[in-house]
Amino acid sequence: MQIFSESKIVEFTVEENVVSPGNGEILIDNKQHYKIMGKHIDMISLIKLQVEGGKVVRHEDWWDKKPLWNRETVSTPLVGRFMEMTRRGSMLTTHLMMRFGKDPSP
Repeated sequence: MQIFSESKIVEFTVEENVVSPGNGEILIDNKQHYKIMGKHIDMISLIKLQVEGGKVVRHEDWWDKKPLWNRETVSTPLVGRFMEMTRRGSMLTTHLMMRFGKDPSP
């Protein structure tokens, strides 16, 4: 049985806020659909990319258009640090389950 049997972006918009040439912010507002262990889940996220000199220098994911808990967004930095470590572990686990982005062989 596959854990992630379906994953797709069903809606998205891209907005660019230019401060000066090569500097600004790119906002990607999207709705993603997943099928995880037979259950259908829709997730709304906002991806914020800060651009300086034409290069992305900061990337933030906001779930349900709210910033994720980290040491800067919670009142107790230790809790935020724990949440950051939990997310990194979850990311690595997801990569393992998804075979690091490789398509399954036929």
